[in-house]
Amino acid sequence: MTVCVCVKVNECMVFAADSATSFDGLGEKDGDGVPIQQVYRHGNKLFQLHREFPIMAMTSGLGNFGQASIAMLAKQFRRMIAEGGDLALSGKYTLKEVVAAAHKFFLEEKYSEAFGKIEGFDGGFELWIGGYSAGEMFPELWRLRVFQGKIEEPELRAGTGQVGIYYGGQPDPIQRLINGFGWKLEKILMDNGVTPDSHPDLYKSVAPELYLPLLSPVMPIQDAIDLTEFLADLTKKVFRFRAVPEYVSGDIDVATITAFENFRWIKRKHYYPEHLNREVDHV
Repeated sequence: MTVCVCVKVNECMVFAADSATSFDGLGEKDGDGVPIQQVYRHGNKLFQLHREFPIMAMTSGLGNFGQASIAMLAKQFRRMIAEGGDLALSGKYTLKEVVAAAHKFFLEEKYSEAFGKIEGFDGGFELWIGGYSAGEMFPELWRLRVFQGKIEEPELRAGTGQVGIYYGGQPDPIQRLINGFGWKLEKILMDNGVTPDSHPDLYKSVAPELYLPLLSPVMPIQDAIDLTEFLADLTKKVFRFRAVPEYVSGDIDVATITAFENFRWIKRKHYYPEHLNREVDHV
């Protein structure tokens, strides 16, 4: 469980993710018969995928594939596509090629090895990859996903000509803010006989009438950063006050990529207090 947010405008792409990572015992129970579950608040879900090229990733859903955390696997994949690695990128790489390699490594290999033989396993997972293909002025956003235990094909969520707000993990608070209603609305309407056939005009008008425009394609980098962090923090605060485990919690990490400045950490949690941490630009 988590929240991960992307704001994509003309000048940059910004990623933000919280630090909560939950563990469940895959059906195991404690001595009182309660399902084993633990929420930690220092997980890493946002990654620089290449030190030279502007490519980054963020994740939601499962935090581990077997014994390996997603953070460990992301570092392994980064080494694979780095100079000298088995899948080293050339100066003419495309982001689609990076996504295809990530799909094979994370899902076809690591996810399948960890969960493929567990009957009925339906754990969800998302890996969002954003970046610039070689020579491009504008970035792309892709999503790799496992839904209800089934591996899906990579999905291009936003091409070079698109801007927008994209999010994964726990989407309801952001959906309520931007769309004006939560994901349950359509079910409630249909359960009460209000269907697209009976009220076509209502179904056509409710979304555009309630939509809250927060993004402009020409938004400067700092404003895009502020908006991304705001949406992640909103979700975190909702889970703080809801009567449920804090599946969205901990520090919010924020990073951005541009065509010219490459990858930059904007906010990142440290293992030690900042004044003691000498790794001022660690990745």
